[in-house]
Amino acid sequence: MRIAVVGYGVEGRAAVEYWRPRGDIVVHDRKDVELPPDVEGRTGADYLRGLDEADLIVRAPGVHPSALPSGPQVTSVIGEFLAECPVPVIGVTGTQGKGTTCTAIAAILGASGRRVFLGGNIGVPPLQFLPELADGDVVVLELSNMQLIDLKRSPRIAVVLPVTPDHLNWHPDIEEYYAAKTSIAAYQGPGDTVFFAAGNPVAERVAAAGAGRKVPFGVPEGVHAADGAIHDGTTRLLDLADSPLLGAHNVANLTAAVAATFDLLGRDTALLREGVRAIKPLPHRLEPAGESGGVAYVNDSLSTTPETARAAMAAFPGPKVMIFGGSSKGLAFEALAEAVAKENIRGIVIIGEVGPRIAAALDEAGITGHTVADGPMTEVVAKAAAMARPGDTVLLSPACASFGDFRDYADRGNQFKAAVQELIGQEPTG
Repeated sequence: MRIAVVGYGVEGRAAVEYWRPRGDIVVHDRKDVELPPDVEGRTGADYLRGLDEADLIVRAPGVHPSALPSGPQVTSVIGEFLAECPVPVIGVTGTQGKGTTCTAIAAILGASGRRVFLGGNIGVPPLQFLPELADGDVVVLELSNMQLIDLKRSPRIAVVLPVTPDHLNWHPDIEEYYAAKTSIAAYQGPGDTVFFAAGNPVAERVAAAGAGRKVPFGVPEGVHAADGAIHDGTTRLLDLADSPLLGAHNVANLTAAVAATFDLLGRDTALLREGVRAIKPLPHRLEPAGESGGVAYVNDSLSTTPETARAAMAAFPGPKVMIFGGSSKGLAFEALAEAVAKENIRGIVIIGEVGPRIAAALDEAGITGHTVADGPMTEVVAKAAAMARPGDTVLLSPACASFGDFRDYADRGNQFKAAVQELIGQEPTG
């Protein structure tokens, strides 16, 4: 069998390892990539040549399905995993909060003694752990729009967080982005369940797409947050103080995780509280990076949309110096500027290719006190530090993708943390 793997990123490499024993592999990638010696490669501008010769085509998430032939011979790492996985899968999607919600679900179930495998868009292609799965295990998958768009199977348990505009640099229009999300629930049967964010029109539409049991969260009759706690209807399940997650947006993520796991725990509130206390915040999501001169530095590099940046600002009510900017996802910044106008912002440092658009939106909203930094992250942090006063927070929450100046959001966050540590090292001693 001839197998074409289109895109040689994280999932592409996992696909090659999985399918190599099953046939002859050809990797198609626009860039020159280093391949195993027994794997053929086709690269360059015409990297898609020869796809008509393949018996099976494995699409990487960054490759839009429209670039490939249509038909049953096209699959993906997630598609193959869902077809072969022998244990229950909890899939999570939404525009923001997917990784935090997945991490919370895994921690809660893990604390109950279940063996939990976490993967998908969160970084581990699930085909890597497919051979390890056994009865009693649970898989938690973070699923992006790019992974969902052409799926023909849904996880047994789906969690749909709020969906708002995103990735308009990849989809031809917002309607396709919304439609892509529906695959997480569209192929569920009556024995499956979809938990969805009540009040978000797209989440409600996604939940309605399949035949699974539909359970809203965030409403008084279901799992919801109120009065410093999470409740199931009128039953108080746990105090929000039990959670290590910061910010109001993470209350919503925790609510989703509790909704998805409470029945699996046998509705045992003691186990639930133990699991919530075991949650570890994600790297690059409201991650403390250090303190210098009485100023706290926080790394929120995982914030790649205006919505996530707005949530990050709201998590810190005191004076802030914000770092915005990066590469374009086709999103507008007017709402971000409106949020800035309502927040306690002392100054703003703008970086990246979309910097002029962010600056224009801020100017239009009458916001001054912003400056552009074109240099390395050490210069960005130095400019932010010069604006800050003791008691302030310097918050890297870019509201944009990272490509161009950085390899990815993790590289951006790591460079920020390194720059903060360098700043701390310059403090006088003695």
